[in-house]
Amino acid sequence: MTKLVVLGSGMVSALGYNAAASLAALRAGISGVQETPWFDFESGKPIQGAKAPLPQWSEDITKLADLLAPAVWECLQLAQPMAPDLIPIAIGVAAPQRPCRMVGLDETLLAHLAARLAVRLHPDSCIFASDQMGGALALAHAHAVIEKKRANRVIVAGVDSFLGQGVLDAYTSRRRIMTPSNSNGFFPGEAGAAVLLGEAGQTDRDGLVILGFGWAQETATIDSQLPFKAAGMTAAVQHALRASGLALKDVAYRLTDLSGEHYKFKEAAFVAGRLNGGERQVPLDLWHPIEYLGEIGAAILPCLLAQALHAGREGYAPGALALCHVGSDAGGRAAVVVGYEQAKRGHPK
Repeated sequence: MTKLVVLGSGMVSALGYNAAASLAALRAGISGVQETPWFDFESGKPIQGAKAPLPQWSEDITKLADLLAPAVWECLQLAQPMAPDLIPIAIGVAAPQRPCRMVGLDETLLAHLAARLAVRLHPDSCIFASDQMGGALALAHAHAVIEKKRANRVIVAGVDSFLGQGVLDAYTSRRRIMTPSNSNGFFPGEAGAAVLLGEAGQTDRDGLVILGFGWAQETATIDSQLPFKAAGMTAAVQHALRASGLALKDVAYRLTDLSGEHYKFKEAAFVAGRLNGGERQVPLDLWHPIEYLGEIGAAILPCLLAQALHAGREGYAPGALALCHVGSDAGGRAAVVVGYEQAKRGHPK
């Protein structure tokens, strides 16, 4: 079975306008969360969030295109001399049921992206509107495209924003936003993130090999009244570990979409408690970049893959093997087992 490898990344976030700046700031523990122009009407204080440093800022589809295009451009530059129109771009975005979802998102985002990049997009370029699960679906699409030899490189990206009056009002009313009177919430953020993928073993670049991934559905969602047992995430992680031929005790650290809400911390704890059997040589580290980036929704999985690649290349990862896991409000759960590997020299770039 064809395995994918992450070869490079691009990012626009509250921590920087490119991957190098954003990932270095994440490594240093620098937070992009600060006062925003929006207010919590209960306390009268500004909402804390992570706003990207865009030259121009809006609350419509153009903002998402401005967040996404530089991240994708970084990956296209890394893919040179391959022409941009030979590289499909699969993008995760907000789900249709998201409060105050931007008008025309599914219909126009690709056109906005092509216009900003001044390129003709590959016909396999597409959008997956599934919140945090969008990146996982895009990853599966990339695997199918490369396995069928429709392309040698694919960019998996995600873009999202929780900063805007309407969406903030909607989540505040559901007590989902972190405020002075609510410690069980997330800091809203926004970001565009992308990773460049190729077939493992076919390049002379060091990279992050995707060893296995899995999906499942959680019935006891964050808005549900059902007893929560983290069955969905447990199943997703089990599938990913089985596909990779590994056990959780072999994994050195986890990269997750934990956002500050108790629900996802409980979920991660349940999964580790069930599956982390056997003696470990090192503790199972838990990384959650949303602490510094704010909640970035559909951009999170490319961000996690970029962070794991950066940690491997820069030598600060606690080990070569990592587990990424994410989940959406609708109950989708995805897990990806990755391993940083030195490339075998002699292959083409």
